Amino acid sequence: MNGIVMRPGSRASITAWPTPDQKAGFAALALSRGLSESKLLGLLIDSVLERNPVDEAGEEHHGEVEEGDRISLRLRPGDGKWLRLRAQRRGMKYTTYAAALIRAHVRADPPMPLEELARLERGLSEISAIGRRLNQIAGAVSESQSVDPGLSVELPAVLHAVEELRQSLREVVKVNRISWESADVEAR
Repeated sequence: MNGIVMRPGSRASITAWPTPDQKAGFAALALSRGLSESKLLGLLIDSVLERNPVDEAGEEHHGEVEEGDRISLRLRPGDGKWLRLRAQRRGMKYTTYAAALIRAHVRADPPMPLEELARLERGLSEISAIGRRLNQIAGAVSESQSVDPGLSVELPAVLHAVEELRQSLREVVKVNRISWESADVEAR
């Protein structure tokens, strides 16, 4: 029915967090009926389930998540401190950092956080500018006769390394941009 498999004869628990007034009222009701709170709650569950049958056809759509859905998480003691610390080190809100961690875990191509992507894009622009300037220098070196011959040999190698770095950075930026902008078809 709901995908939960339990051993025959086993029991499960349901936890609720009533206000103090609700708790006191429920305890008084159970006492007035000569029942424990647990027994009264069990009867209440039976009564609700009896009067509200589960729509088996509609149940399969119950687990679907809409874009922008919010969830609540309960962290283990101490994890919140570490989450905030790591988020702070990356210059992010801790909630944004947690969402990025979840996204990275559930997606096949996790994007990097937008702030880091922006820094990478700035780095790509700077490396491109360095490459252009090195090309200008290489042009001037090739025209000059009074240049150290070692520079004529080393400069093309440096230019090649800068171009490889630029291409690599460009690919990382491209993949992350696509990942942030595209819908995850498999998850729907």
